[in-house]
Amino acid sequence: FIEGELTQLILTNNDEFRDCKILESKATTSPQLDGFMAIIFKLNMIVQHQKTLETKSYDLIVKLMKGSEDFRTVTKSFTQFGNEVYIYGKVIPTFGTFLENKKTSIEWKNWCPKVLYHYYGKVPTLSAIPESVLVLENISPLGFRNPTSRLELDLDHLFFMLKTIGEYHALTYAMRVTNETQLNELIGGIVPLSYQNENKEENLYDVLHKIGLVRLFEFLDRRPDVFVGKMKEELEMLRRKYVDCPTKILDLLRRDDYPYSVIQHGDYNRNNVLFKYDEAGAKPVDMRMIDFQEVRYGSPAFDLSFLLFMNTTAATREQSWEDLLRYYHTTLFRSLTEILGCDEDDERLKVYRFEAFLEHFARFAIYGVFISAHFLPWMDCTEEECEELTKHFEQNIRSKEFWDISMSAGGDASNEKILSVVQHASKMGYLRFLLED
Repeated sequence: FIEGELTQLILTNNDEFRDCKILESKATTSPQLDGFMAIIFKLNMIVQHQKTLETKSYDLIVKLMKGSEDFRTVTKSFTQFGNEVYIYGKVIPTFGTFLENKKTSIEWKNWCPKVLYHYYGKVPTLSAIPESVLVLENISPLGFRNPTSRLELDLDHLFFMLKTIGEYHALTYAMRVTNETQLNELIGGIVPLSYQNENKEENLYDVLHKIGLVRLFEFLDRRPDVFVGKMKEELEMLRRKYVDCPTKILDLLRRDDYPYSVIQHGDYNRNNVLFKYDEAGAKPVDMRMIDFQEVRYGSPAFDLSFLLFMNTTAATREQSWEDLLRYYHTTLFRSLTEILGCDEDDERLKVYRFEAFLEHFARFAIYGVFISAHFLPWMDCTEEECEELTKHFEQNIRSKEFWDISMSAGGDASNEKILSVVQHASKMGYLRFLLED
């Protein structure tokens, strides 16, 4: 499919390939390229212009859905991959069109790798069930890569990620101010990605977040020296209300908090961005976002709390937390004033000022705690443990084997890191609402 049918679709759907023909196409893959729910291929195409006879080589990435129909249903892949195609194919280009003729510093084409083809629906060549086909420029040959650290990022990396997501979020707010009808139409194309199934059947989110809470409380019960005071009071309420149904609170957090809700990235973590580095290979000089499968319309705190709890050390949180939040907000607010052509005192922006943003963030930041409780060990464990997690995730996420490796991966070293996240969230008042009715 990739070397034949798809390459012709790529040529047909891109003006740069007009009057060109394929001389050669080669697709390769390996388990190291794949994601948890995706199969990733590298595609090299050699194309010849039929008039000039000039030949050119193109390096591309092809992303397809992984797994059987049952696997895709349990993991909600059909919704996730359909939404991702919509973000690349509709949302980001619409944001780009919206920015035309506006004098801003936003380089929206640098948010993501170039998209050469996107499709969600039936592909008979592949299967009889819906498929997702996404073709992006392979920017690895240009020097882009994941950070070498599997978990914590330094401030240079964090500021880059905060700048990009701040600009991206600003587009939702700018469209809300100037053309809310257009924004609502754009939001309407995102299929709601709920955490609970309407039929109450257990899904991916039920399994992962229950593991996260059970693991957290098992560790805390072994640590009465730290499981004390206000944090204990807040977490005991969490245990009493939600340990058996953590997705219930996540769906409550998913609600629209107008006017702060945005079109999210949804999975804004270091493994879903690619950096380009300076000649020394240490300092990032450019960045691209990828993997929008978890996109939702909801609080910007989903993206921010995920990023800032999962990718910072306890020392960074202690020393730089407000600086990081302020940098994000400064980027967002500056982007808004540039797009709207107004100053910071414009009455339309009053609800988006820093103090109001902090109040909103505090009500939703617990999302990052939930993510860290189950996902931090995946990023922190040994390669052997990660392979076991991935194997059982693909085979049967409801199995005892998946539960057991998820509960132990990373050991108490990972548990201590989760504890530091929870302690910081409690200190900042992000868990206080658990004590409210």
